[in-house]
Amino acid sequence: MENKNLEYFDAFLPVGRINRAAAQSPNGFIDALKLMDTYFVQEALVYSTVALNDPELNNITVGQFNDPRVHKIWAFDPAYVIKESPKQFLKRALEHNAKAIMANPLMRDWRVDRSIRFLELAALLEERKIPLLLAHRAWDSGQDVIDWYHMTDFCSRFPQLPVITWEWRSRANRPLFDALSQAENLKLILSSIWQSQMVRQLCETFGPKRLIFSLGLPFLNPGSFHGLVNYADISESDKQAIASGNIREIISEANYD
Repeated sequence: MENKNLEYFDAFLPVGRINRAAAQSPNGFIDALKLMDTYFVQEALVYSTVALNDPELNNITVGQFNDPRVHKIWAFDPAYVIKESPKQFLKRALEHNAKAIMANPLMRDWRVDRSIRFLELAALLEERKIPLLLAHRAWDSGQDVIDWYHMTDFCSRFPQLPVITWEWRSRANRPLFDALSQAENLKLILSSIWQSQMVRQLCETFGPKRLIFSLGLPFLNPGSFHGLVNYADISESDKQAIASGNIREIISEANYD
């Protein structure tokens, strides 16, 4: 499983148990640190599993996490009636040392290319190059839930914004390929890609910078995805970029001041 020459950075590590979670899913913050050690993960962007349905409760929860290896993900609710402006929200997130912002377009089915408050936030994030994690999850849906054509339009509108997408499984790869070909700022969480030779194909066609490593929790076995990197028919430098280099570069280029 482990390649001792690679350093791993999980860009989407959940804390908190939920229904149908893998047995290894960490229940609390200390569990998450132990899991990182078990699976050779040096750093992680961490969120609470409540984030996908209750963004503000996530922000309260991750605010209690404190370790230099862990970086906070804050979650955003795009509901138009919320009084706090996107600018005020981002200011508060940065005051609490958030390193990435998450939103779930399947939380009541809003669209990334049409939501007024979300588009305002995206413009603010683009100015600072702060990464945006678009995690697509609804309680009654699983694979192929991302509309890649809406995603293309959104990414093209904010070309300097690092956009990282996640869904449980991406099998409809033709729309995905179209999106990657048109939106250079679009990145994929590795654990969503379950198809043979996809890592090699994506690296050859679009470059290794489009893939971001994660263990695949809470739903997938965290021992599964080191192998996708380790055994891919790509260069060692490309493997390291996927394992941790890409997300570290994104964070290093962001303006959090």
